[in-house]
Amino acid sequence: MAIDQFIPEVWAAGVTQSFIANQVVIPTLDNAFTGEVRAGNKVHIINATTPTIADYSATRTITAEALADTEVQLLIDQEKAFSVNVDDVDKVQASSEFGPWVDSAGRALAEDAENYVLDQMLAGATNSNSGSIVVDTSAEALTGVRAMRTAMGNAKVPASNRYLAVSPDFADLLIQGLDDVSVAGNDSELRNGVIGRLYGFTVVETALVATGAQSVGAIAYHGSMVAFVNQIQSLESLRNPTKFSDIVRGLNVYGAKVLKSDAVYSYYSG
Repeated sequence: MAIDQFIPEVWAAGVTQSFIANQVVIPTLDNAFTGEVRAGNKVHIINATTPTIADYSATRTITAEALADTEVQLLIDQEKAFSVNVDDVDKVQASSEFGPWVDSAGRALAEDAENYVLDQMLAGATNSNSGSIVVDTSAEALTGVRAMRTAMGNAKVPASNRYLAVSPDFADLLIQGLDDVSVAGNDSELRNGVIGRLYGFTVVETALVATGAQSVGAIAYHGSMVAFVNQIQSLESLRNPTKFSDIVRGLNVYGAKVLKSDAVYSYYSG
């Protein structure tokens, strides 16, 4: 009797993995509040106000003032999971382990978290393009970056730890404007299309900055003024009770918050 259900193909596991965006913004953020994370928890972040500076030399006396503070609540309310079924027959037919599939699932969770963070940053940012200027030239893109830099300077945002997340289309316009070594600062950056540093910002590029029809955009921010907390709550494998297969699943719990809107600015084409 012929074995009609035999699977003759041999699979090369991981050869056709999807290209999933790695996290580029989250590593630049403040993760000092990461600790014991549970879904539904809140992180209470206290922002102390600046005391008044008084003239002491005239009277040699000073009155103590009561310091106020403001509280920002960071909700850890995002729960995202994956669950994949690895059939025993499929596993035998594969020429290597199924780790690449699990890795892809992990990267998908990372991309999901990054997308959420950027949505929160955009929602909490100050719009630097209130005139709805259409950005379709390198000069206009560079003007937008300078506008955000000026706004951050006026808001007394520290010059260090400043970042600029740009969409690929916005990055392309910036690169067009840096076609001279005297402007770009490094000829290797020009050859490789890497922006690196610009107007005091460390530039990172991610397609997740693009939002719907707004493919040309940028978000400038100070790394300590956007908080992110996450934890892979569970990562486990178990036997499927109804078939010869393993179930691999994972749960990621996280939250993000803009702590100060005057330290985060957006500039999208009008």
